[in-house]
Amino acid sequence: MSLRFSAFVITLGLATTALAHTEATGIVKERMDGMVVLSKSMKAVIAETQSATPNAAAIKDAARAMQDHAGDTMTARFPEGSLDHPSEASEAIWKDWDRFAMLAQQLELKAKGLEMAAGNPVTNKPVQSRDNFMLMDFATMGPDEVFSLIGQNCKACHTDFRVKKK
Repeated sequence: MSLRFSAFVITLGLATTALAHTEATGIVKERMDGMVVLSKSMKAVIAETQSATPNAAAIKDAARAMQDHAGDTMTARFPEGSLDHPSEASEAIWKDWDRFAMLAQQLELKAKGLEMAAGNPVTNKPVQSRDNFMLMDFATMGPDEVFSLIGQNCKACHTDFRVKKK
């Protein structure tokens, strides 16, 4: 997925999500607000990795914001059956909780990896996702490579666990 296309998708998602958030309450609003933070962080990383002079501090800030909304924090925002409108969560989350929780944990790990890779040069190299990355694997990657892995992680979760829009 190209960085420009990613930026377009994220921008479109922010606009659509903003309207839905005015109707959300309780835990659904909490998790939707967390997803907005993730989306804004992704957009910030795209801007930096496309810049002629990426700002490592800005990438680290975005990575930390992602970490704050991933892992156990993310899964805690999905108590079973919390499908109140305007939630986009699918019942598949609770049918395959282990996979959902694994993707949330992988997001946290990859966001930590992005923080580690923030000061490395942008490589513009494609990278294939796998389930067995270790934190130190990210230390030698470019921030764009780790960002690509985060995007693949988000796509997998949204494909499997988000209600398809009609």
